[in-house]
Amino acid sequence: MKEITLYKGKEKISFDENRHIFYDSKGNCLLSVTGVTGTIDKSGALMGWVAKMIGLYLLQEKEKGNDKITEQLIDTAKREYRRIKQEAADIGQAIHDWISEWIKGKKPEMPDNEKVVNGITAFLKFQKEHKIKWLESERFVFSKKNKFCGILDAIGKMGKELVLFDFKSSNAIYPEMFLQVAGYNIAYQEETGKKIDKKVIIRFGKEDGMFQLKELENGGKDEKAFLACLELTKRLKELK
Repeated sequence: MKEITLYKGKEKISFDENRHIFYDSKGNCLLSVTGVTGTIDKSGALMGWVAKMIGLYLLQEKEKGNDKITEQLIDTAKREYRRIKQEAADIGQAIHDWISEWIKGKKPEMPDNEKVVNGITAFLKFQKEHKIKWLESERFVFSKKNKFCGILDAIGKMGKELVLFDFKSSNAIYPEMFLQVAGYNIAYQEETGKKIDKKVIIRFGKEDGMFQLKELENGGKDEKAFLACLELTKRLKELK
């Protein structure tokens, strides 16, 4: 269990790294930013992706000369998406960890995994082009007012502007990511009193080593939407 002190030592939270669960000083479970945005229904897109992974697995087996459709083969195919999802999560975490170490001024070794290397290469291209002055990495945030926690990826200076960065290694930038960034922004500004000038999502390509940058300009709409998701998540937990 990791203990974190925030608000100039006035607030303490705990973080169970294995289960990714936050607790307040009294031991009460706190909602996380990703837990809140997880309330958004993404089942339509997920079901289509799962079906695609099952089909691809069966085609690959056929190409290997396995023409017999058995119950065991079907069962294995149905579980294949979980393996692919976990593999993608592990690659994304490895990219995040390397970048975090680099931002902190360390000299992490380049890994062997080609997709991780591609993601890191994309980050280094971004850094070379934009020359960010990094101030914080993997920062814990906690909103006392709204009772939620999270770990934002980085804070840095882009020119004279204070920027909140969110790093992604997904295949695209999805709408719920905007709300995640809004949650981090709410908690960070509440604690520090600092005004974030820009909120930026950067997607690092695992396949091509390129980066995609998305500046979020929404006039507070994402923050309002995040807080609405927060209230919905709280109420759903009460109803269980």
